[in-house]
Parts: sequence; C-alpha cells; structure tokens
Amino acid sequence: MKTNLIEITVSGRTGEGKSEVLEVISTALREYYGHSANITGETCVGAVEEAKHTGQTAKGKNTVFMLYEQNVTGEIKIHD
Repeated sequence: MKTNLIEITVSGRTGEGKSEVLEVISTALREYYGHSANITGETCVGAVEEAKHTGQTAKGKNTVFMLYEQNVTGEIKIHD
C-alpha cells in the first residue's frame, strides 16, 4: 500500500506561538479530513489554552504566515 507523506514544519523565534500554531493546524486537519486522519509528530495539544496564559501566541500580533509548497520526486518510504 502506498503511503502519502506530507510534512508540515512550523519555525520561528522562541515565544512567538509555534506550538499554538501546530495545535491549530492539527485541529484544522482533523476537522477537514475527519478524526481518522493519521496525524503524527508534535500536535501540541493544550498549546492554544496555554498561550492564553503565557502570551506566547501568534494571534493578535503582527504575524505573517509564509506558506511554501515543495515537490519531492521519488518514492518516500516510511519504516514502522
């Protein structure tokens, strides 16, 4: 069975809300693709709520989300 792998990387300076963004992306993927979507890695559950207390949020700041799409040729093998 062929596995499709799409990697999403969130990068930025410390305290800018990266964990919060990862949780927002994870939530959006589950809402769009369903709860059976295979989402792995750092989903940062609880980061949105924590950001309300720490102020480490990307919401309400002068935040720019720069999105890239990159094509990779060849087969990607995932080892279990």
